[in-house]
Amino acid sequence: MKRLLPLILFLAAHAAVAADPQPIHVIVVGTTDRHGWYDSHQEVRNAPPFGGLPLLGRYLQNLRGTHDGHVIVVDSGDLFQGTLESNLFEGEPMVKGYNALGYAAAAVGNHEFDYGPVGPGSVAQAGQDPLGALKKNARLAKFPFLSANLVDIKTGKTPTWAKRYTIVNARGVKVGIIGLSTPDTPNLTTPVNVATLHFGDPVAATVSAAKELRAAGVDAVIVIAHMGGRCKVIDGDPNDVSSCESDQEVMRFLGALPKGTIDAYFAGHTHSQMHQYINGVATLQPAPYGREFAQLDMTIDRASHKVTKTEMAPLMMVCAQVYEKTETCDPKKAPAGAALVPRMFEGHAVAELPAVRAMLKPYLDQVAAKKNEAVGIKTTDRIRRAFYRESELGDLLTDAMRAYMNVDIAVLNSGGIRTELPAGSILYANMFDVSPFDNFPAVVTMTGAQIREMLQKTTNGGGRGVLQVSGLRYTFDESRDAGKPAAQRNRLIEVTLGNGQPLDPDASYRVAMVDFLTSGGEGLEPVMKQIPAEKIRIDYSHPIRDLLIDALKAMPQPLAPKVDGRIKVLNPVGSGD
Repeated sequence: MKRLLPLILFLAAHAAVAADPQPIHVIVVGTTDRHGWYDSHQEVRNAPPFGGLPLLGRYLQNLRGTHDGHVIVVDSGDLFQGTLESNLFEGEPMVKGYNALGYAAAAVGNHEFDYGPVGPGSVAQAGQDPLGALKKNARLAKFPFLSANLVDIKTGKTPTWAKRYTIVNARGVKVGIIGLSTPDTPNLTTPVNVATLHFGDPVAATVSAAKELRAAGVDAVIVIAHMGGRCKVIDGDPNDVSSCESDQEVMRFLGALPKGTIDAYFAGHTHSQMHQYINGVATLQPAPYGREFAQLDMTIDRASHKVTKTEMAPLMMVCAQVYEKTETCDPKKAPAGAALVPRMFEGHAVAELPAVRAMLKPYLDQVAAKKNEAVGIKTTDRIRRAFYRESELGDLLTDAMRAYMNVDIAVLNSGGIRTELPAGSILYANMFDVSPFDNFPAVVTMTGAQIREMLQKTTNGGGRGVLQVSGLRYTFDESRDAGKPAAQRNRLIEVTLGNGQPLDPDASYRVAMVDFLTSGGEGLEPVMKQIPAEKIRIDYSHPIRDLLIDALKAMPQPLAPKVDGRIKVLNPVGSGD
């Protein structure tokens, strides 16, 4: 009996543990909208650099050192498009960087489709695959690209290069990760690149995927979605959603999703921030361009296979140094006279991972010379952009286009103007950051009625920015038809020519724009389908970025920021950024 006693005690202890297993903590780290920024960078000159995969890698290393095996890293989409360092290689260094950092999954964002076929052109020619560049990156990735609401029209199934969801094992618990793409994707990339794909209802797709995951025995279900929101307050009571815009995709999605379907939601796409509980779901969205990461601690009861608690850490700015007594390296948020001190995270200093830096160095070296080339443009001060309002940069660029292309009107979609111009001598890198997409200049002959319809469709909200214009003035009411779906709204009040004269609905006007708009981007397909092919002229000899450089150089230097009230907003909602 004495010999059996140790065995009996062991079995009793084992049974007790099995009957009442200890809960386990799983840490989920989320990023989004990196847009090719795999290197650290500055928002203003002489400011501390932030972001970059070598630096983020150290944060993850420190976190994994504290929570070994409990850390899952995900991204909510738009990985590649946006920097010379990424675009020159069609996103390859981004994928290799994510591989090195151990990402578990990435959602499929609308800009994942921008590169089109493998090679320099962004639109497939005869014999080319319009999804070629994305498929190449998916093969290179050691993590899956996820989208549960994306199907191949021909097969009715998820494309072979993507998955609806994946399951990650974290120290004995299984976490299901569902990916989602914005259904508006065809309007937010080159439409012909996604003509073979359908972006369906994200709610139905999530309910179906979550049901399958629960049946497979997962302990938690999270969503990574290229569908985001906008909340003005992210450091207050996380249960207070009064500062969040109700018409954003994440709010509609989580409002329609049955309670208990998912345990957490990592958002992207809107280049804003969220740190709220939306209908009981922990919802996190860090700032874009590698500036921040989100961190969620899920407590999982292994006996019931349920998440019993979620804790959202403050959104973390990715810095090697921070201003004393703060968690930021943003000089705009630095206390007066504060010195920079080393960043500590999980008890250790933060510095770049040399191995990741060495892996990315060959790519950076290849673009360095072009990036630092002065283009012959000077500015007196920063020239800012805006998404839902007239902007200094929108006025400047469209004025330059209209004069240089000798047309009546020029328009640019606000989403195609990606950042501001800095003060001083402008480098090629600055112009690339402003206009990173390989779109081409076009001149379209349109009637006044078609121009009005174009403006009506681009002022209806729904997450799309307004058209920046030259040669036109227009007014819209941002609160009108708030209770209607975006496609049914008519917020446009008045349109005139730039000189105040009426826009003749029957007259013809030559309008400069980018080919993204001529192909139906920003929801303009119904308008562009009315226009005969012979009235659309696209210049494929050089991208719009190069034309803008030449057009700005032709203007008197230095360039100064100004707006002249060509876009008026009645009953505004939010700041318009």
